[in-house]
Order: sequence, then structure tokens, then C-alpha cells
Amino acid sequence: MNAPSASQHLRRNAWAFIGESGWFGLGLVFASTTTVLPEFVRQLTGSAVLIGLIISLTEGAWRAPQLLFANWLANKPRKKIYLTRAGLIGRPAYLLMALALTLGIARAPLWAVTLFFVLHTMMFTAMSVDTLVWWDVLAKAIPANRRGRILGYSTALRGVISIAVGLLMAYLLGDSGPGFPTAFTVCFAAAGACFMLSLGSWMFVVEPAETVVEKRPTWPEYGKQIGSILRGNSAFRRLLAVRLLSGFNGLALGFFGLFAIDRLGFAPASLGLFAMTQTVSGILAGLWFARISERRGNHRIVQVATLISVTGPVIAIVFLMAPELLWPPLYGWTFVSIGMFQTAQFVGFASLNVDLAPPGQRATYVGLFNTLSSLVIVWPAIGGWLLQRTSYEVLFGVTAICLIIAHAASWFLPPTPAIPEIDKRGKPPLL
Repeated sequence: MNAPSASQHLRRNAWAFIGESGWFGLGLVFASTTTVLPEFVRQLTGSAVLIGLIISLTEGAWRAPQLLFANWLANKPRKKIYLTRAGLIGRPAYLLMALALTLGIARAPLWAVTLFFVLHTMMFTAMSVDTLVWWDVLAKAIPANRRGRILGYSTALRGVISIAVGLLMAYLLGDSGPGFPTAFTVCFAAAGACFMLSLGSWMFVVEPAETVVEKRPTWPEYGKQIGSILRGNSAFRRLLAVRLLSGFNGLALGFFGLFAIDRLGFAPASLGLFAMTQTVSGILAGLWFARISERRGNHRIVQVATLISVTGPVIAIVFLMAPELLWPPLYGWTFVSIGMFQTAQFVGFASLNVDLAPPGQRATYVGLFNTLSSLVIVWPAIGGWLLQRTSYEVLFGVTAICLIIAHAASWFLPPTPAIPEIDKRGKPPLL
């Protein structure tokens, strides 16, 4: 039997990837690391350091192991099954958290927060395998000139659904909602269900064949290969530098919502609306970035996104200085900037990294980029410490300065123009 080719199953794979990414992203809305999870940990402990630790563990558990797993996957001609296995281990984690809350673990806050961090870390560690396999199979199954469109559509799909989700979360977390911990039980259960539906969509992907090395490199050989990439690929080094600098947005990422409640007088129910705003902005950004990817190249997405990320802490600073002069809903722009930048990490940074990788080395490039990018995990915890020792003014000010430097560095990225595919009508095909 002949191995499936990328073109033979292009439309099926396109919809499968859109479904997988859409459901997974929707799950992340129910368990948002910038709104829902910080409020959950605050209700349990009130610790700013533990709140900052959420994003640190998210980034660390997801990114740090990828370089090790990349070598393990190097000689695997078929990688789809490894995402399936990792997904069955990690993706039910929030369902277990929902079950524990139903059984009353919230009455013991120390046990509850410990279990949460264990399950949360377990899920994102499994996601480190997901990421390597997902991008490798995507690059094999979807041509480069179609990827931006697929990623943009998946972002748009989950965003449209997330409008209703945001309204539901506003009710759950508001004064008229079921209260703590029932509201968070629903959020965890819904997130876990979405992650499992995402895995179901993944099962429809048909993975094309691709030549790989017959023997997995030994660790010394793998180390030399990594060193060769870092020394010989200046474009990769520049992209990595911009990602590390832009990671300073993590200093304040978990505190924009809490600042709105503590200092600006927003009700807790506004967290659901902020989450919806963040997601809807990600929709529009996904569609916009898809067009930029095809017309200008993925490097331009990085430049635009780093500029937008600067505006989040700047708006927060303006509200600190003169809140009475501003229309309160304008504060929602901070979550617009977060949503757009998070989409850019997916559509821009990660896509550009795959563009730079030679065939057969994509898993190594993805693993190396994400593992080295895990250096950003310290910033959210440091942001919590900085807030406890100083003030919101200092936290947002330091964040803004660092992001300005990141944007300046993005202009040193090499251009990678992409020419869109044109069909017989003279227009890009839908999928």
C-alpha cells in the first residue's frame, strides 16, 4: 500500500487541524492562565507569588522537556501516535481537578492548591510532546503557503465560540453565579472536556510519510547537532533572542485582571468578559496575521505583535496615573494586547521557526526553540515577588520598558516573504 501524500488528504487534514486547535484553544479559555486560574489560586491562598507561579509552571513544564523529547522522536517515521498517547495521559488532568473539587477538596486549601499545581504541571508536561509532534505533522501535512490560513481559521473558530463562553464565565464568576468552588469546578470540567474533544479531532489527521534518520543520534551527537544549529543559523539566534526579550510580558501577565479588581473597582464577574475580550482579539489577530503571513512573511507578524504587546502595560500605567479621566472599558485593551500577542506566538514565532528548519530537523528546531524559550518562565514568579515588594506602578513600568526593547530587536529578524497560492480564479483557495 502506498503511503499517503500531503496533497491527497490536504482538505481532511486542514479541517482536522482546525478542529484540534480550535477545541484545544477553547479549553484554554475555560482555564485561562491570565484570568480564571489566578483568581482560583487567590481564592485558595491569596499569595501573589503562587499566582505568578501558575504561568512559570505552565511555560516551564511545556517548554523545558522538549529538547529531550525531540531527540527521542528524531528517528520515528510516524509521530502522530505519540501525541495521542501523551494526550491520553495529560489532557484529562482538569477533569480530575473538577472531580476533586466536587468531592470537597476546596475545604482543605493547601491540599487543593497542591493538587492543582501537580495536575496542571502534568498536563503541560505532556503538552511538550504534543507540541513537537503537532508542528512536525502540520509541516508534513500542510504546505507552507497554506499554514497561515489554517492557523488563522482555527483561531477564529474557537474565538467565535468563546464569545458565548466568556458570557458563561462572567455569570459563573460573578455575584449571581454559584460561587466558590462550584464556579471553578464547572470551568475545570469544561476545559477538560474541550481538551478531550481536541484529541478526538486529532485522530482524523492522516500523517504523510517523510524520510528520517535510521538511527537516533547519541546524546553527544545530538549535542553537536544543537551546537551546529546555534552557531550556524543566525536567523534562528535572532528569533530566539526576540522571543526571550518579549517574554518579559510575563512579569505582569497574571496581574492585569487582579489589578482591575483591586485598584480599578471592577467586579470579579469582569474576569469572564476580560477572558472573552482576550479571545476575541485573538480571533481577529489570527485572521489578520494569516494575511500578513501570506503577504509579508512571518517575521512581520513578530514585529507587529511585539509592538502591540507594549501597549498593554502602558494602558495599565495610564489607568494608574489618571483613572478618573478614562472610560473604564478602555482597560480591556490590556487583554486585547495579550490575546493578539498569544496568537502571534502560535502563528508568528512558532511558524517562523518551522520555516527556518530543514526537513527532517523540525522536531529538533521546535524542541530547541521552545526549550531555550523556557528561560522566560522565571518572569511571572519574579513579577509576583516584585509586586509584593514594590507596587503596580513599578511592575507595569518595568514590563513596558522590557517590551520596548523586544520590539526594537524584532527589526533585526531576516525577512521571510511568503507568496500566497493562487487558484484558477486568481484568488487564494479557502483551505
